Amino acid sequence: MDMSDRRVRAGGDVHRTLRNMGERGLLQRFSALLMARPKTWSFERPNSPEAGARYAMEQREAVLRAMRMYAPDTTIVFDVDFGHTDPQLVLPYGGTVHVDGPARRITVTY
Repeated sequence: MDMSDRRVRAGGDVHRTLRNMGERGLLQRFSALLMARPKTWSFERPNSPEAGARYAMEQREAVLRAMRMYAPDTTIVFDVDFGHTDPQLVLPYGGTVHVDGPARRITVTY
């Protein structure tokens, strides 16, 4: 698989997942979407810094495209350090997340 195939798949996978959630009415149920910072490098995908930046941009564009279509009023916060990031914040199940867009603050209670 060449680099262009990987880029299309990355943005396509993200868009497809969000589209599927949107088609089921799930995205409209949330007032905010927190997207982790994309993992742009791995031993299986040793991207250059430029390729990693393109990969992250294509994922971001895929999120924006899906959210415009299915939940245009939802606040989106990109590049949060959870998931497969380093450093990594752990978000246990069962907590509450409050997103204050104007203050640019995220509060997690659990």
